[in-house]
Amino acid sequence: MQWSVTRGALLFLGGLILAGAVCVVYFPAARGPFIFDDSATIVDNPSIRQLWPLVDSRESGGPLNPPDSTPAHGRPLVNFTLAVNYYFGQLDPFGYRVVHIVVHCLSAVLLWGIVGRTLRLDYFQGRFDRAAGPLSFAAALVWALHPVDTESVVYVTQRTELLMGMFYLATLYCSLRYWAAVRTTARVTYLMLAALACLSGMLSKEMTASAPVMVLLFERTFVVGSFRRALGRSWPLYILLALTWAPVLALNYDGPRTPGAGFGQGVETHVWWFTQTKAVFLYLKLAVWPWPLVIHYEIPYLTTVAEAWPWLLATGLLAIGAGVLVWRRSAVGYVAVWFFAVLSPTLVIPLAGETAAERRMYVPLAALVPLILVGGYVLVEKGFKIVARRAGRESMDRGPAVVLAVATIALSIGCGTLCSRRLAAYRDNLSLWQDAVVHQPHNAVVQFNLGTRYAEAGRQSEAIPHFEEAVQLDPDSYRAQFNLARALEASARPWQAIAHYRAALRLRPDDAASHYNLARLLEDAGHAQPAVQHYRRAIAAQPDFSAAHTNLGILLLSDGYLPAAIEHLETALRLQEDLVNCMNLMVAYAQAKREAEAVVTAEKALTLARLQGETSHVVELEAVLAHLRLRKSQP
Repeated sequence: MQWSVTRGALLFLGGLILAGAVCVVYFPAARGPFIFDDSATIVDNPSIRQLWPLVDSRESGGPLNPPDSTPAHGRPLVNFTLAVNYYFGQLDPFGYRVVHIVVHCLSAVLLWGIVGRTLRLDYFQGRFDRAAGPLSFAAALVWALHPVDTESVVYVTQRTELLMGMFYLATLYCSLRYWAAVRTTARVTYLMLAALACLSGMLSKEMTASAPVMVLLFERTFVVGSFRRALGRSWPLYILLALTWAPVLALNYDGPRTPGAGFGQGVETHVWWFTQTKAVFLYLKLAVWPWPLVIHYEIPYLTTVAEAWPWLLATGLLAIGAGVLVWRRSAVGYVAVWFFAVLSPTLVIPLAGETAAERRMYVPLAALVPLILVGGYVLVEKGFKIVARRAGRESMDRGPAVVLAVATIALSIGCGTLCSRRLAAYRDNLSLWQDAVVHQPHNAVVQFNLGTRYAEAGRQSEAIPHFEEAVQLDPDSYRAQFNLARALEASARPWQAIAHYRAALRLRPDDAASHYNLARLLEDAGHAQPAVQHYRRAIAAQPDFSAAHTNLGILLLSDGYLPAAIEHLETALRLQEDLVNCMNLMVAYAQAKREAEAVVTAEKALTLARLQGETSHVVELEAVLAHLRLRKSQP
């Protein structure tokens, strides 16, 4: 009884330390603003505005039916949790990040349990029985504070990765409890919990697809020794886990969820595969030396075998080594396969513009950190045995434990410090990209996003150099050309803006916004005919572009093309019934001597002016209306 009480107290204390450390590091960043894709995922996502009905046929879609335009598309459980957050806290980022901190803590506890139970398995022949508790706690603590996890925890859109990670670990933990259960009730309970965790992961992110395979490989490697015995012993578990693939197949039936992902999306398949061999070693480097960290990585594409062969060779040797170790039932081989299995979707399927990302390491790191710590402990233990032999002593039992304790404290403090430093960059959107450009100055996406943040802050003079750099790095970027043109226009540099709007249109000839903005600048410069042409092309690309109809109508009106002008001004008013459009159409009708229609439109304009409190317009419109009525009454 005393032992169980002591063990329970230690577990409780460990849990408090683990949760406390995570909270100390992450809570200061919890009140930062939404960043990057959070606008699409949360701010502009209509499906999270209500909790019921779960699936809505109306525009909102419902929390289990997120729109195609959001990163939560095809990940209904994630979207539902965002809807719950919205219900309680609207658009306050704090509540969303509190959920992330809680989920991250739960994942760390699951990892603690998995590593501890694994080290006590018969596979290790009692080697770690005494050290399993401290080693597993150290692994969970270091993983929880590892700086590579920061993006998944603080970037709200990455709830997809965070929930997937928790459920991935929960699937393995519940499977371990299922194998160890003696009572039928416990066995059935953990069987169902493992299946539920796996299903939840599948509904959070499709990367969970490898979880059933990793559970099977775990049992074969650490528990029973062969796939045949694993399948024969735990077939109910594997049937239920395999059934969870069904929703992934259904949700991804029409292609990958992420925009730009998939074969034939702009990156040749072999180029992507070549480049990912280099990305593999970036991930391994970040696991061991997690600095610098960047919101967006850009590894230059390796297009030929001549460029890629060192990385192809290294990755090939790594894969062969992993295969040999797995065949030999090595724990190192299992970790290597876990690493590749979780990363495999992004290693195999091209994703244009994002060759690597820290968040992809959230689950692979959960295997690498314990391997590094346990491996280090084994080496230290062997070292102390050698020293003990040379000193003529039987053993130095306390030595490895002391080293483990000191190493855990040092690693936790180091990781926590780096985490806090990294999280400082997330205090706002601007600082995030300012930090990124320091480490990736030749990354076109980083330059573009930093320029965009400056432009949004009204700092056009600071935005322009970054847009220019983005254009130079990627001349085929429509967005960079367009945003540079807008910044130049806002800085009263119209002719340079015109040049870049034209460059944007060469890249995207049917873009309505570029045609419209170019037309305005040409009109201001006195080039009426080219302006008319671009207004017409803007309308052709976007027929409901009210402002384009308005401007084209006014331009045609000034040139004396009354019928065409009236047609566009009528369309503008139909699309957007406001005071300006009413007054423009009223003037056009008056010039065309269509007094009856002019009177009706003037009356509508007068009503709008009174509703909006536009006193000066009210006086003007009353006088105009009186004049129009007089003209109408005359024969």
